[in-house]
Amino acid sequence: MDVVIYLSDNTGHQFTLPNGKTTPASQLLQIMIATLKLPDVLAKKCFSLWLKSPLLDVQLKPQHIPFRMVKQWPMFIERFSMCSDLEKSHDEPAILFRRNAFLTREEEMQITDESILEVLLLEAKHNIQQGIYPCDAEDIEQLGALLCLTMEEAPGKGIQKTARENLPTLVPEHMAKPRRHFLSRQQSMEERIIKCAKKASQERAVNPTLEFMKICWQLPYYGSVMFHGMVERALNSTLASWFSAQTEIPVRAAINTDGIWIIDIHKKHVLIGLLYDEFNWEVTDGRSENAEEEQIPSLFLEFDDKKTNENQLLQIMSKEAPMMNSMIETCIAMKHDREQQETESQTVTDGAKGNSSKSMAAVLSTTRVRPLFERQNSVTKSHPEKLNFTKLVEPGEQSASSPTQSHPKAVSSNKRGFLKKLGSHQKIITSKEERDELL
Repeated sequence: MDVVIYLSDNTGHQFTLPNGKTTPASQLLQIMIATLKLPDVLAKKCFSLWLKSPLLDVQLKPQHIPFRMVKQWPMFIERFSMCSDLEKSHDEPAILFRRNAFLTREEEMQITDESILEVLLLEAKHNIQQGIYPCDAEDIEQLGALLCLTMEEAPGKGIQKTARENLPTLVPEHMAKPRRHFLSRQQSMEERIIKCAKKASQERAVNPTLEFMKICWQLPYYGSVMFHGMVERALNSTLASWFSAQTEIPVRAAINTDGIWIIDIHKKHVLIGLLYDEFNWEVTDGRSENAEEEQIPSLFLEFDDKKTNENQLLQIMSKEAPMMNSMIETCIAMKHDREQQETESQTVTDGAKGNSSKSMAAVLSTTRVRPLFERQNSVTKSHPEKLNFTKLVEPGEQSASSPTQSHPKAVSSNKRGFLKKLGSHQKIITSKEERDELL
């Protein structure tokens, strides 16, 4: 049986397997690592096999049988996708060799092996070019310039030709078009990339691959698993808002080992971003005792507004809500395990942790772009004013009759009780075995 495993740049590696229908993902991963000539132990930690289609992404566990998962794909799509029946009928998955979703940013930043970084760069480049990772213009200029250097046939020569021939692969489509202003002409993105590339090529010590990854590591949602959903748009006083037929915003819920970021798919910017110690959450399957029709499953995020210090509740409507819940629970469980290990070896860890923090800060301090906190209008900044939040009930008004199972790492600042009122819905509380199935 022939099996093709793709990298993020759409290059495929074909293998003929005598028992392909029963070959586990762990064996295919080992074959791919050997083919790419990557260091075995480090590569197994950094990468996993995924089943990916336009409608759904699933990271395979070592024991999963890819052939069987592909056969069951229509069932997964029916369960987790909100797309039309026509789109579902044409959806087909491919096997991808991609970054492990549970590799932390700190662990990745310590990698020095060039072959590993090059594969990680392929995925980061794809996510940036497709607009999956929103980036500011100054990031794109530097990232495009660094990619030009990696594509150059001869260092210092042909930068302008390389940039022009590869512009569609260097820049997201929504940023490639030149901006026009009244009575003035701004440099096109191509011109700015060429200028940055020429400057970078004059620096002898520059490592384009490492410098590219440093910029990506600054993005808060780097390494996230992307889930599709909808949030309710805020109705403001403008006529366009009141007469707009679209009351929901299509979003990506980007979840990584640090937190969750809700990204506007069309506007390519963050609507809200929260670390794990900044929110409570709950997931419902959309069914209610009094409802005649089934509603879309939802993930609810409850958090304190950083400006007003008021409690806010955001509903993310998505059939992938159970998978989001499993991802959050798994990441928080891993975080607790790391914190417990640090506590048990406190004396040794204090020095090691301090050195690790210093080394990470040193890595990011040498990046070629400004830190995100120095930018006024960065696409990574939250825009909560664009969202419609559910009004929370005051603590004295809450009923104590519907307790729910508390999630790990509940926010400690204010014990919020609103999520307990969601007990009227049939909740999806996942066990470890169910999380393993969903992830």
